[in-house]
Amino acid sequence: MKDNKNIFLIFTAFYIYFIMALFESTRGNFVPFFLKEFHINNTQMSLVLTFNTIGSIIGSFLGGHLCEKYGHKFVFFIGALTASAAVLIAPFASNIFLLTLFNFLFGLGRALWAVTVDSIIPVLSIGFESILMNITHFMYGLGSLTGQSIYGILLEYGLHWRKIYLYLGVFFVISVVFTFFIKAPGIKININREEKRKELYKNPIIYLFVAAVTFAFLSESVVYTWFISYMRTSYGFNPGDAAKYATVYYFLFALGRLAGGFILNKTGNVKGLKLYLLSGAFCILTGLLLRDKGLLVIAASGFFMSIVFPTLMVITNTVFKETTSFAIGLITTLGNIFFMIFFNVTGALNDFAGTFAAFFIAPASMIICYAIITLIDRKAVKE
Repeated sequence: MKDNKNIFLIFTAFYIYFIMALFESTRGNFVPFFLKEFHINNTQMSLVLTFNTIGSIIGSFLGGHLCEKYGHKFVFFIGALTASAAVLIAPFASNIFLLTLFNFLFGLGRALWAVTVDSIIPVLSIGFESILMNITHFMYGLGSLTGQSIYGILLEYGLHWRKIYLYLGVFFVISVVFTFFIKAPGIKININREEKRKELYKNPIIYLFVAAVTFAFLSESVVYTWFISYMRTSYGFNPGDAAKYATVYYFLFALGRLAGGFILNKTGNVKGLKLYLLSGAFCILTGLLLRDKGLLVIAASGFFMSIVFPTLMVITNTVFKETTSFAIGLITTLGNIFFMIFFNVTGALNDFAGTFAAFFIAPASMIICYAIITLIDRKAVKE
C-alpha cells in the first residue's frame, strides 16, 4: 500500500514537471503576439518576464520554510493552486498589468513545486536518488520538446494563443485534483529548526552551493538564450537552419536527463557531475573554435549540461539531510538572484563584444562550477 502511495506521488511529480514545461515553452512562440496585442516593446517585455523570475525567487524562499512547517503536501497544493490561477488568468489578460500578474504568479507557483519535488524525490528513492531525480527533470525536457513541437503548428492553423492557454488550464486544474490524493511521507526533524537554520546561515558550504547553482544556471541559459542568435549573427543562418541545431540541443538535453541518472548511479554523484561539467565545457569550447563546423558539437553539450542542476539538488540532500527543504529553498533563492545579475552582464557583453565572445561565458561557467563542486566535496568529507 505504501509503495502504491509513493508511485502515485512520483507520477504526480512527473506530471507537474511535464505541464510546467508545457506552459513555459509557450514563451518563445507567444512573445511576438504579446508585443503586438499589448503595444509594448522588448524592454517592457523583459520587465514583464523579470517579474516571473521575482516570483520564482519568492517561491524558492518560501517553499523551504513551508515544507518544514506545514509539510510537502500543503506546498504541493499551494503550488498547484497558484500555478493554475496564473494559467487561467492568461487567456483573459487584456493589459500589461494582467500579463505581468500571470507571469509573476506562475513563477511563484512553479518555484513552490520545484522546491517540494526536489526535496521529496530523494526521500522516496534511497539508493537511486540520481536516477529518479533526473527522470523527473527529464519530464520537463519532454514537456519543452512537446510544447515546441505543437505550438507552432497550432498557431499556424489559426488557433489563438488565448485558446491555447485555456486548454492548458485544464491540465493545471487536474494537477490541483491530484494533490488531494497524494500522500507525502512525513520528514521528521528531531532538532530545533531555528537553531539548525542559524547553523546553516553560518555554514560556508551553503554559499558554495549557491555559487555552484548560479554558474550552472548561467552556463545553461547562455546556450538556450543565445545559441540561435550566435548562429544567425555569426554565420548568417536563416531561422529554419538555426532551429535544426537548437532542436538537436534540446533533444540531447532531454535524453541526457533520461540516461544521466543511470550513469551517475554507476560513477557516483560528485565524480559523475564533475565529469559531465568538463565534458560539456569541452564540447562548447571545441565547437566555438571550429566555428560553423562545430555547431553540432555545441549542440552535443546539451547531453552533459542536462544533469547538472538535478544532481546538485541530490548532493544538497546528501549534505544537508536534516534541513533539506530549507537548504534547497535558500540555495535556489540566492542562486536565482546572483544569476539574474550575471545574466544581465552577459546580455550587455553580447551587445558590447558580440555573441561569439559572450558565448565563452558558458564553458567558463561550467569550469568554475567544476572547481566549486571539487571544493564542496573536500569540505563535506572533512566535516
